[in-house]
Amino acid sequence: MDPVAGETFWQGANWPFLVAAAVAVPEIVKFVASLLQRSRIGSPVPEELKGIYDEEENDTSLRYSIAKSTFGLWHTFFSAGVFFGFWLLGGFPCLDGFCCGLELSEVSTGVVYITLLMGLQQALDIPWDLYFTFVLEEKFGFNKTTAATFAKDRVKGVLLYLLLGVPVLAVVLWFLGSFGTGAWFWVWSFITAVQVIMLILLPVLILPLFMEMIPLPDGQAIILEDVGADQALPPFLSGRVFYADEPLQNEKAWTTRDRRFAGAKVGEQLVLRRKDGSWVICSARGEDVQIYATANGAGSFADGKLSFQITEEAKKLVEAKQGQASSDPLVPRAATTVNAACVEAGSLRRSLLEMADSLGYKGASIFVIDGSARSSHSNAFCTGFGSFRRICLFDTLLPIMSEGEILAVLGHEIGHDRLYHVHTRLISQILYLFVMLYVLGNFLLSPALSAAFFAQPKVYLGVVFFSIIWEPVDFPLSVLMQLLSRSHEYQADRFSVRAGRENSRLLGEALKKLMKKSKVNLTPHPFHVFLNNSHPPLDTRLQAIRDYHEKYYSCAA
Repeated sequence: MDPVAGETFWQGANWPFLVAAAVAVPEIVKFVASLLQRSRIGSPVPEELKGIYDEEENDTSLRYSIAKSTFGLWHTFFSAGVFFGFWLLGGFPCLDGFCCGLELSEVSTGVVYITLLMGLQQALDIPWDLYFTFVLEEKFGFNKTTAATFAKDRVKGVLLYLLLGVPVLAVVLWFLGSFGTGAWFWVWSFITAVQVIMLILLPVLILPLFMEMIPLPDGQAIILEDVGADQALPPFLSGRVFYADEPLQNEKAWTTRDRRFAGAKVGEQLVLRRKDGSWVICSARGEDVQIYATANGAGSFADGKLSFQITEEAKKLVEAKQGQASSDPLVPRAATTVNAACVEAGSLRRSLLEMADSLGYKGASIFVIDGSARSSHSNAFCTGFGSFRRICLFDTLLPIMSEGEILAVLGHEIGHDRLYHVHTRLISQILYLFVMLYVLGNFLLSPALSAAFFAQPKVYLGVVFFSIIWEPVDFPLSVLMQLLSRSHEYQADRFSVRAGRENSRLLGEALKKLMKKSKVNLTPHPFHVFLNNSHPPLDTRLQAIRDYHEKYYSCAA
């Protein structure tokens, strides 16, 4: 090819639009999948799942699914419009000109450039996050996040990026700019080491920054049960766990142990205690206290539960949080009562440790995560390796499941570890990173890559541009990873079934409760599941659990 013609080919005006079209293909496929998913909302529920929702709950689930679908579609339109507009109108070279004007080193300029791009994206997403959290989730009774918690989480994320992300990014750019064509291998080695270290440190250093992790104690605990989706509690009352504490005036007393804002003082604890002959939930241990709930009658926890009347002060906090939205008939009303359940936390702790030890998951610690500080959705998971192992239960899980159901769920989670799913995913990510960085090393300073984004070839620009055009390759690979993840879920279910003869029934009941609690759409579209879901649809999963139970225990007999 003639050199002049070759140069004209690489720098042709069609490159940006050709590459943009390729990048748009995965987004179009995802959009079609979202439309198909929306079309299935309200379809007849599979026989396997009938009875999970009553008529009112089913209506709430449908409205919630439609609201989330509408939100997702508009967010997709907005994000795609901003991204392609920024690209095709020359936003990338314009930002590069600003960063170069700071007259920093090549590595520092690259760090600033990438940080500003990420910051711009995060800033544009904040209004959407605010709407989703404080309007959509609030409307359906899921949101427990306060404005302060929302802000603190994002500030922590920024600080974590500055402390960890910026140094890692600087090292990567230095490698790519200093080691020539073989730089990709050094980058791969470095990032792999960082991934392994972070996997070990995640449960002990990173997660506690965002989720308060409280050791599950011996003895009893009192848990405030969540109210219906049409009702709302002050966030600091919803799903709270009270742990046995020193007696007050020769009477039993329980206190919260997290740092969630409870009353007028940051860090103030809630106390469940006797006052004037009745059980109350109040904000301090002294006599001059703010009472948020009072037991209906003298009562006791002899039968395991006690009903509490919400005080007017607590109701006002709900109404103040809802603001003008309180006039919307779909917005949950302030709850008038809440039930407190007494659970044997010590029994659950001993049973979990015994089960973990019998399944080979040794050395684990058990923690309760204050998930109710942000949402009423529930979860449980195992994380870490060796002495860093942790079994984590969301506090929102404890009121809705029996001890046996929690054990069955944790049997599933332990199965992920014992079946080496975490290791498999880590190795898959390392191999994936190897291939991606090898390709990056060959295209980093490609004229075509730069021409597609109206910019001059530079190391840090090449990293950004390559990450964008890699999406058409990453998309089918991500589908394969979701397929692997769904396979792992089936395997972990079978592991739990093998761990106890009753676990198939208990695990099935637990999964139904989790779906009911989260108002999940029970009729997902198969194509949407194929592309996006890390877990199988509930009906096929329950059928697989039952089939495996019959096969395994008939053979064992």
